[in-house]
Amino acid sequence: MQRIDIKKTELDLSQYIKRSAVPSDYQTLITGDTIVVENNEPKILYKKIDPNLTNELRKAVMSIKYEKGTRTTGLKSESRIFGYSPRNTIRKDYCSSTSLAYQDPGINQVICDFGEYLSSLYKEYFPEVFKNHSDVVSGKILKEWRIGETPFTSGIVNKNNPLKYHFDAGNIKNVLSNMVVFKNNTEGGYLACPEYNIGFEVADNTAILFDGQKILHGVTPIKKTNRDTSYRYSIVYYTLQQMWNCMPINDEIARAQKVRTKRENGRASGNITMSDLQTDKP
Repeated sequence: MQRIDIKKTELDLSQYIKRSAVPSDYQTLITGDTIVVENNEPKILYKKIDPNLTNELRKAVMSIKYEKGTRTTGLKSESRIFGYSPRNTIRKDYCSSTSLAYQDPGINQVICDFGEYLSSLYKEYFPEVFKNHSDVVSGKILKEWRIGETPFTSGIVNKNNPLKYHFDAGNIKNVLSNMVVFKNNTEGGYLACPEYNIGFEVADNTAILFDGQKILHGVTPIKKTNRDTSYRYSIVYYTLQQMWNCMPINDEIARAQKVRTKRENGRASGNITMSDLQTDKP
């Protein structure tokens, strides 16, 4: 494991946000196991994984039916979420498992189970951050809304997404997201971090851990070299802050029924207000 000591530089973010990443945005491309350190604090881990540990995970993500849409940051993507999701006033006003867990529980379980291996890397290389992450989650989020014995609640699988520069949104603060990448017959698809003047090859069967809410990042163009067998998948595990509001599942169901009845009565009487459309706090 090599160590790189580096300092973050101030950039004009308006020149980066929502534009595509390109190799000229950084000088150093990291291709081997590396810990990136700033002021003696580990910031980013990049590590190759034993393929024997990821065979089932690869099969799982390649079997998913993906959905095309737009992320909360406005970025278009082809992806699928896993784990648990918080309330959404318009679409689903209660905390629940994601649709993948209902439609293909076996695949969802394989992906969630792998989170425990990533959690072990997290604990090994970032012990203080991991402890803080775990303590916050233990104090704020019920165990039934957490992925196994990890501090994560949720995640997303991206398929062939050359995501433009962005900061992650919606996760709890000052913790790390954990990502695994699978690639085959592709060129590019590197993870660029221009504030550190570095890029990561994110080769097939690699993991990268970093704070995506603080570190600007984007994916360089993905070039498929074989029409039939080319792919780039990234599987990202994180903890959604809105899961703090989730009650035990039976209470979530009862709450959703109460809110629905209130709205229906309001519509029938013509007295519905904006407050009736807001998600109640527990």
